[in-house]
Parts: sequence; structure tokens; C-alpha cells
Amino acid sequence: MGTHQMAEEVARNVSQAIVTRGLTKQHIAEVTGIPYSTLSRKLLGRSEFTFTELAIVADALNVSPSSLIPSAFAMKASA
Repeated sequence: MGTHQMAEEVARNVSQAIVTRGLTKQHIAEVTGIPYSTLSRKLLGRSEFTFTELAIVADALNVSPSSLIPSAFAMKASA
């Protein structure tokens, strides 16, 4: 899996979690301190989330950070 594919999968996972929780990108940006324009760019897969950003976003969404990482890594972690 290439870097761009990983960024896109993480972006999809985060976007889905935001929708599932009934929240908005604006709310997540405010709660996490990630500028809205930066968050939007990351949610489009145009730039990558850092590990720290993923942890902060997961906390804001009240989900496990592992639920946001690419599935290929989640399978390795559980093996």
C-alpha cells in the first residue's frame, strides 16, 4: 500500500467517524485545534494526518485511534 493510498484510507475513516458521530468538520477543527483548512485538506487525502493529530481526532470523536488507521495495519496489530 502506497503512502497516498494510506492517506486516503485514513481520510475516509476519519470522515466516516465524523459523520457516524453526527459531528461536523468545523466542530472537530475547533475541538482539536487543527485549523479548518488543514483538516479539510487532510480529509480529502491531500496531506497526511500525523500520529499526534490522529490521536487528538480520535479523542475528539471518542473512538480508538486504531479505528482510524488503514485496515492493513489493524490486521497486523491484531495478529
